[in-house]
Amino acid sequence: MEYYLLIIIKFAIGFGIVMTHMNLAGKTQLSQMTPIDFIGNFAFGGIIGGVIYNEKIPMHQYIIVLLLGVLLVSFLNFISKKFHLFRAFAIGEPIPIIKNGRFLIENIREKKNKIDILRVASQLHSKGISSFKELKYAQIEPDGQITAVSKKNDLPSIIIQDGKIRIDQLEETEKNDSWLSEKLKFCDISDIKDVFIAEFWKEEVTFIMNNGEIKKS
Repeated sequence: MEYYLLIIIKFAIGFGIVMTHMNLAGKTQLSQMTPIDFIGNFAFGGIIGGVIYNEKIPMHQYIIVLLLGVLLVSFLNFISKKFHLFRAFAIGEPIPIIKNGRFLIENIREKKNKIDILRVASQLHSKGISSFKELKYAQIEPDGQITAVSKKNDLPSIIIQDGKIRIDQLEETEKNDSWLSEKLKFCDISDIKDVFIAEFWKEEVTFIMNNGEIKKS
């Protein structure tokens, strides 16, 4: 009986630590998780499963190892938000497949992208889009989901994130640094680092500042 009680205690401790980590990180749904979170969860499962049936590992070491794993996953998620290159490596980047109503065949046929166009069509059908000809823009997100914009709508673009210009998105809008500088100046924004995000939509830029204030060009 004592053996089974110890297993339940170890499981409860592991479950509690992992659930607390997920709640604090705001990753309680599968759709919110990044590849880093998935790998971390596999590691947590291995740690918990391995320790539960091994009486030789002291409780304090078990807790310390779990906490170290939580800290490592949290750190990797943090730097993925701060460093674009690491994010591109660890999480991936959206893959445009249709732009201005035209297929980007080179992106679709690129082997490393592993795009199944029939699966893409199936996902579009589930969104109520019956034909590719309805699309103005479409891209595959890092989590495999499809973002699609019909020709009836315009696509908003996030051109600044955490005080840094997203060059690829700025180029998508067919604008440049000089244009963006004028918009910042027009809104009396002297330091781009004060901008949390900037969204370009229908020829208008909306700046959301770090203090929550919204400014429109």
